[in-house]
Amino acid sequence: MDWIVRPIRAVFFADEQAFNWIQKKLGLSNYQMAALVWVKGVVIGLLLGWWLL
Repeated sequence: MDWIVRPIRAVFFADEQAFNWIQKKLGLSNYQMAALVWVKGVVIGLLLGWWLL
């Protein structure tokens, strides 16, 4: 059950432990995690923009 909750928390909340868990689980570097966070922000921004307009 933990593998479902942590990614959801990482998407919606800036939880450092969840991001570290994802980084270790996927074996990503710090630069790859930064790209993942950037993509997450773009996707959430587009979804919010679509939903609000």
